[in-house]
Amino acid sequence: MAKSGEAAQVLQGGRSRKAALREQAARRKRKQNLMLIGGGAALVLLIAAFVVAGVLRQRPVAGEERYAAQGNLHITFGSTSPVAYNSTPPTSGPHYETLAAWGVHTEPVRYEHLVHNLEDGGVVIYYQCADGCPELVEQLSAIVDPYFRTGRNVVMAPNDPAWTIGGSEPLHRDMGASIALAAWQRLLTMDEVDEAAIRAFIERYEGIDHHPRG
Repeated sequence: MAKSGEAAQVLQGGRSRKAALREQAARRKRKQNLMLIGGGAALVLLIAAFVVAGVLRQRPVAGEERYAAQGNLHITFGSTSPVAYNSTPPTSGPHYETLAAWGVHTEPVRYEHLVHNLEDGGVVIYYQCADGCPELVEQLSAIVDPYFRTGRNVVMAPNDPAWTIGGSEPLHRDMGASIALAAWQRLLTMDEVDEAAIRAFIERYEGIDHHPRG
């Protein structure tokens, strides 16, 4: 009888250990499933965040205008565009083969020069005022200086409808605004500094190459 009792205890102990192992394995399986579900959910959220960010980056900046492309024709340095630009300042069209220097220009720069900067993924910030507007220039400089310091493709220059060279026809036209931001086929004008809009425009369009494919 004693041996039978001992055998029953051993059998019961074995069953208990097996049950405990099964429960342990089940807990491990549940934990793994929860980790997989959590990881999958995190991945879905990450993908969704990238998609939303991509959609937001593709949205136009409030107030901007889009113009039809006028081509990428290279013309002789110093010459005038053979076609009238369809926006002021221009956002595409005939231009010189060389780039204007990135950064701040205190003197006017030919449209034909700066259009090449737009083609290379640049954003050009023009300002126009009769008195030189030092306060406006200071405000704009403070906004764009971080872009210059990090090597971004940004230009800031005055727009002067009265600017001529050697008695030529005026080389700029009246923008109809104090500030204009130009990118390839895109133009945003404003009469007062809107830092958020300026940064949004630069972040949206700077760095996008527009050279012909093929």
